[in-house]
Amino acid sequence: MEQTRAPVTFNRHLTGDYWLLEVEAPQIAGALRPGEFVNILVDDRPAPYLRRPFSVYRVSADRRRLQVAYKIVGEGTRLMTQTIPTGGYCDVLGPLGHGFSLPDEARRIAVVGRGIGVAALPTLVDEAARRGIEVHGFLSARTRDNLVAEDIFAEYGFPVVTQTDEQEPGALVTTPLATLSKTMKFDAFYVCGSNRLARVVHQIAAAQQVPAEIAMEQDMACGFGDCHGCVIEVNTEGNETAWREVCHYGPVFNTWEVLHA
Repeated sequence: MEQTRAPVTFNRHLTGDYWLLEVEAPQIAGALRPGEFVNILVDDRPAPYLRRPFSVYRVSADRRRLQVAYKIVGEGTRLMTQTIPTGGYCDVLGPLGHGFSLPDEARRIAVVGRGIGVAALPTLVDEAARRGIEVHGFLSARTRDNLVAEDIFAEYGFPVVTQTDEQEPGALVTTPLATLSKTMKFDAFYVCGSNRLARVVHQIAAAQQVPAEIAMEQDMACGFGDCHGCVIEVNTEGNETAWREVCHYGPVFNTWEVLHA
């Protein structure tokens, strides 16, 4: 874990409600694994006081720069668009948390994301591509302009299914995944952005007897487990439940750990 005052390569509008921030932080980018996150100090004024946690969207090929895709949802993220200019600096702490795991023997995986939850998945897609693993993407959002990461799948020639609420109200992007999984074997499943999607993914993975992981979204303060402000109830291997800090034990958990806990 490193804290650095990182030069900002750019901080620009990405699409819809989302912005994309890139900083040069080789100590963090070089050590980061897919699914881990960073904590960003929004501004040095008294408010907002707490850092904001963000999944890392992508890491540059030379492992010197990292990107954060973020959605404007409150005062902190609104200030990020104004107080972290291109050419300026950003106070970044990371890498933090426990990320995704790819089975050694994996040849094909499925990733499912909704809304800003999709931002946790591109580092996993990049790592899978590097290892020669085929990735099938299933992405959803409220509106077309809030769909992100399609270009990353296109970059590798990976198939991707997209779905929006405005086009198909009430539909789940896991429906085509469930159909495909009847004729295609996957070696692992990954999901973020919706517990409803996670429940379906868990059922599909259980039927294929392969692992499934979920990146949990939770408000965090310290980012490394000291404040105990982001605890959730989880299942344990001993068939009991326990409380775990998402920032320390997660944000990635096995789906069986968090569903129905």
